[in-house]
Amino acid sequence: MTIRTPWARSNGLQWAVLAAALLALCLLLGTLAANLDGKNIRTGFAFLGDRAGFAIGETLVPYGPGDSFAAALLVGLLNTLLISSLGIIFSTLLGLAICLARLSPNWLLARLAGLYVEVIRNIPLLLQMFVWYAILLFSLSPPIPDSGRSFALDNRGLHLPALASTGTLLAAATAGLFVWLALRRTRLGRERCGLSQLAGTVVAVAVLLLSGAEVDWPLSGRFGFGGGLSLTTEFLALVVGLSIYTAAYLAEIFRAAILAVPLGQREAAAALGLGSGETMRRIILPQALRIAIPPMTSWHLNTVKNSSLGVAIGYPEFVSVVDTVISQTGQAIEGVALIVGTFLSLSLLLAFVTDRYARSYGWSLTGQAGRQIVAGATEQLPILLPAKWSGWARRNLFASAKQSILSAFVLLVVSAAIWKAIIWLIADATFSGGAAACRAADGTCWPFLRENATLILFGTYPEAEQWRAALATMLLLGCLGLSFVARLWGRRLAIVWVLGIAASLFVLRGGFGVLVPVPMDKWSGLPVTLLLASIAVLAAFPLAVLLAFARQSANPLVKRLATGLIELVRGIPLIGVLFLAAVMFPLFVPDWLSIDSLPRVQLALIIFTAAYMAEAIRGGLISVSVGQSEAAQALGLSKWQARRHIELPQALKVSLPALVNTSISEVKNTTLVLIVGVFDLLQTTRLSYVEAQWRPYFAEAYLFSGTIFFAICFALSRLAMKIERKLSHER
Repeated sequence: MTIRTPWARSNGLQWAVLAAALLALCLLLGTLAANLDGKNIRTGFAFLGDRAGFAIGETLVPYGPGDSFAAALLVGLLNTLLISSLGIIFSTLLGLAICLARLSPNWLLARLAGLYVEVIRNIPLLLQMFVWYAILLFSLSPPIPDSGRSFALDNRGLHLPALASTGTLLAAATAGLFVWLALRRTRLGRERCGLSQLAGTVVAVAVLLLSGAEVDWPLSGRFGFGGGLSLTTEFLALVVGLSIYTAAYLAEIFRAAILAVPLGQREAAAALGLGSGETMRRIILPQALRIAIPPMTSWHLNTVKNSSLGVAIGYPEFVSVVDTVISQTGQAIEGVALIVGTFLSLSLLLAFVTDRYARSYGWSLTGQAGRQIVAGATEQLPILLPAKWSGWARRNLFASAKQSILSAFVLLVVSAAIWKAIIWLIADATFSGGAAACRAADGTCWPFLRENATLILFGTYPEAEQWRAALATMLLLGCLGLSFVARLWGRRLAIVWVLGIAASLFVLRGGFGVLVPVPMDKWSGLPVTLLLASIAVLAAFPLAVLLAFARQSANPLVKRLATGLIELVRGIPLIGVLFLAAVMFPLFVPDWLSIDSLPRVQLALIIFTAAYMAEAIRGGLISVSVGQSEAAQALGLSKWQARRHIELPQALKVSLPALVNTSISEVKNTTLVLIVGVFDLLQTTRLSYVEAQWRPYFAEAYLFSGTIFFAICFALSRLAMKIERKLSHER
């Protein structure tokens, strides 16, 4: 048997890949062992039994500084589960409500819901979370001492009555769950699931009443509220931010699923005499949920991972507690391993539970897509003669008494919001002077932006050289503008981006006797955000192509290695990947190799982006028929030639919109780098109101940076739509 046979080549490649992987692993482990010995760092999980020595502000179980690190991690895990559960529940309910509003025949309500989706999806989650946290912290009044109130919302949180015994509440919930599960096994419970849920709720309430559960009322004292249930501002900001952000994506998932239900279902329900509300509840939604469950589960998994953003606002969820443990013990490897293992386990558990729930209703199949339901909400705002406006208004705004009341209510709310915005932005605004003049008015403090705009945009970059940061920003935005030119799509656009990024790096870095060198630790602001996103997308693309082909490979070893890397990266939050780069990367490289934090973070973003891009490209490869590769082989092309010239171009046409969507996510993901000490646009925004005189004007700072993020992400979303339209015309 010669080495030219397919069997020999396949096994030779497999052994070569295995040898290379083992060699790389040995080198990394050897370097790690040397660095650990040199820095006198111990390894192992024995520290979990040691005394933690730090307090945690919010706990679901008893905990004190004298407890172990393991107990502290349990507290963080329970907080993560609580935040994730509430975020999943609230975002699902809100997403369904927004979806129904977008499908409403009322033109105003549908457009208002569409505006919500467009704005929320194009602003980073971390920025929204900071906005909510700042609103709760700075806009609400402090607690009023000895007010005698048993319910209050202040800048320390929300204070509510609670049951004096959590054991009673747990017993009631367990009894209600048992009754619900028991009825679900009966035929009546399966046919009428609402009946079993109602019975479980009734039993839970009955257990509470019969047990004589006492209510613990919160009481206001000299040092705040005591007793009852107090939800801190960090908790509220995290839950509200997660729910509102995720609901925008879930609304589109629900809307696509509802529009995929065949139109004949609605017509048949109307023929049976069912009203529109009953048709939606009994006919449309059950079928739409079967279609929506797979993408909805993906976003629920994202909610679990996004709960790790609590570390940015000081909420003690799991990542925040692990970060504290690493700071106390120096056990970085074990800490990052705990983050990876915990979030992978939570993701697998949630996926399993959702799959079992779907199978219990027979929703494991994808479902059959049907005709789209054309609602009146899809009609655009017309440019009509005044005589024809009345007919359009009757159809879209005043078709019935209910629609008239709804239109009047929406008009009232929108008009009030626009009027308040005009008052705040213009009428009561301060346009000259300084912080003292702003304090004398109630509107926008435009002097704040005049004084701090350059700090927000360019951060700590040397003031005398900030023209270079502005030039680098214009170069990258120019590349984004050229991306809309269809004639450049392909290699020419890739060359444009490579040259633009290289020129931006040269302008920022300087040197070579042309420009004054500026070290990377001085780079910050908008240029860093644009560079991180641009390099991550451009460098991740070839790696994603290799991973996609490797996951489709017939070689089992190559396929398993690629699958393991993709699922590992996708299963943990980006913060975990950034911690790997910021904390553990220096331990895996020799001492003589010193790499700044910015390149390490960039490497983490490239790997994270490549994992998601690889799945989009793999979906495109699956859509290419087998006959294409067989025809290429019949023409004498080799396997790699067929992949390069036949399969990959067709796969990219299918996956290009998803790749652009990944690019949009990457722009928003760059905001997370502030957690590991990189000064991006969001971090410089927070620095702009650190001074006491500017602290009340956080709204102006976030409005400025939020507008920048929205403009970039909105432009990318329009680019995705343009690509989809062009591809649809070519098919």
